[in-house]
Amino acid sequence: MVISICTLGLISVQVQWIQATEKVAKSQFSRTVTLALEHVVNDITARELQAIQSVRIFQSNAGGGNHLVPMERRISYRQIDSLLDKAFHEMAISIACDFAVTDELGAILFETDNFSHALPEDTYSVTLFPDDPEGAAHYYLSVYFPQYVSYITHSITWMIVASALLTLVIVATFAATLFIIFRQKRLSKIKADFVNNITHELKTPITTISLAAQVLQETPEPGLTAAIPRLSGIIRKESQRLSQLVESILQSAIFKRGVKLSVQKIDMHVLLQNVLAQFSLQFDTLKVTVACAFHATNACVSGDEIHLANAVSNLIDNAIKYRKASTPLHILIETKNAGKSIIITVTDNGIGVKAGKQLFQQFYRYPSENMYAIKGFGLGLYYVKNIIETHHGKLFAAGSADAGSTFGFKLPVCNNKTGG
Repeated sequence: MVISICTLGLISVQVQWIQATEKVAKSQFSRTVTLALEHVVNDITARELQAIQSVRIFQSNAGGGNHLVPMERRISYRQIDSLLDKAFHEMAISIACDFAVTDELGAILFETDNFSHALPEDTYSVTLFPDDPEGAAHYYLSVYFPQYVSYITHSITWMIVASALLTLVIVATFAATLFIIFRQKRLSKIKADFVNNITHELKTPITTISLAAQVLQETPEPGLTAAIPRLSGIIRKESQRLSQLVESILQSAIFKRGVKLSVQKIDMHVLLQNVLAQFSLQFDTLKVTVACAFHATNACVSGDEIHLANAVSNLIDNAIKYRKASTPLHILIETKNAGKSIIITVTDNGIGVKAGKQLFQQFYRYPSENMYAIKGFGLGLYYVKNIIETHHGKLFAAGSADAGSTFGFKLPVCNNKTGG
């Protein structure tokens, strides 16, 4: 809030500063023009006096009765134009002007073509021959600058540009600061949820293992033999669960220090079949049906077999986690070629997801009614995304609520065809 007020205050000060500078520039321009016109009048008077003295027409060195000479003979259009150019050049006024000579009633003696467009408030005027005696007809020289506004604006352009750039930098910095603050706040919440979640996940198997060990320790000798298979099975299962939890965290940590691939040519159809074989017991237990549609004629890719297998396993594991409790889970795995790539998709009829970039962010977990009953840390898709991109591929997702979801990735294929 304070930063916002300060930023708005700074912008306001800069606007006022520019307005004040523009006002000063206009005032300075007006003084310069007025001074230049005075020089023109002095030059005209001096030239007339010099002409009078040279031909000795009049007796008075002040101009005597020269005011009786018609104004057309005392000045000319060309003379005014020449003297104005000279005066403005000396005053460094590099802007075109229009001018006119008028009498005190406003009658025009002569004028430039565009002077008729001038408004009274936009003109600068001086009296010609101010030394003429009282009662003589007075004439005025008026000038008008059609490009006055652009000239003044141009004179302070550097200030406007500098101020605009400075303001832009300040606003951009302020916006970036807010973005970082909100991002850090969101990350802090996500990490807090992650810590709470992992604490719960780790506590459960540790507690179960402890209880099993306690039973083994406290069970009398005669009843111990019968309990060993069941308790050892619990310990092994929970130990595997702990191992999987640690593996998930390690997979995420891989990208903090940089992943190293053991690259070889891989038949993705064979890899997919091997991964499915690892889930066979889970599929049987949960009554999951799996269909494969391997349409790709070239399934050869160059990559790390372990990491790619882990990526596929994560997609299948997500389909199992986010299944509907009331509907038997069906998983379809498809492959097809697109140009010089192979596309592999895993489609399910689970609770569905709303596709978006946040799905692949670290620690993100898709919200659902039984979100906290579903095990996980929000690291799976983050791991898959990084592995696929490390293999120069692209991960994508599609789906909608209650309509299942599709996760897939595209990888470049080898030149030679393998597998089918």
